[in-house]
Amino acid sequence: MNGAAPVIEARDLWRIYRQGAITVPALRGVSLTIRAGEMVAIMGPSGCGKTTLLNCLAGLDEPDAGEVWIEGVPLRALSDDQRTLHRARRMGFVFQTHNLLPVLSALENVELPMLLAGMSARKARQRAREALAAVQLADRLDHRPAQLSGGQQQRVAIARAIATAPAIVWADEPTGNLDSESAATVLALFQRLNRERGQTLVIVTHAREVSARCDRVIRMSDGQILA
Repeated sequence: MNGAAPVIEARDLWRIYRQGAITVPALRGVSLTIRAGEMVAIMGPSGCGKTTLLNCLAGLDEPDAGEVWIEGVPLRALSDDQRTLHRARRMGFVFQTHNLLPVLSALENVELPMLLAGMSARKARQRAREALAAVQLADRLDHRPAQLSGGQQQRVAIARAIATAPAIVWADEPTGNLDSESAATVLALFQRLNRERGQTLVIVTHAREVSARCDRVIRMSDGQILA
């Protein structure tokens, strides 16, 4: 792991939110390096900048100052369309809310982003089936979200995130709405994906049981990295 190439690099990131005459610095000079294949937790109290950091690293938000490189590519050098395409091809996202479309089946929810990205219907369906099998939901392909438990819905969301075999999976409080049994299942799944596929996972979390399963913990407070 120590010899792996950096897949995420950030140097001196600042992100300042402005509300009228009031300025709130969400990130204050954050620098970090995450290597390929690492499973990293970002922890800290509410409002410390964890989600802002994840959004800036993933290119969902733009820092006011500083630079982010993903797989050696500086995000500032990419246009909005290029960033969107890069995210679709090289990144997966898992959030606390599952963001599944209620009228679609599990299979359709997983394949939809790939279809929107221009993948052929046949290839998207094949990858969706494989991803759902990887999260042990091969017997729930035709079930809609309302027919699935909270833990199963989160696994569908994870399947959607990994279907394109992304280099990086970003997860923001992925177990926040789950009971302890479902959370343990999701964490075991993350570990298996990390171990078997070599995917880099960056997980924003409050939960010690999540950070305990990660290779490294980045602790934040007041927009800065403590350790």
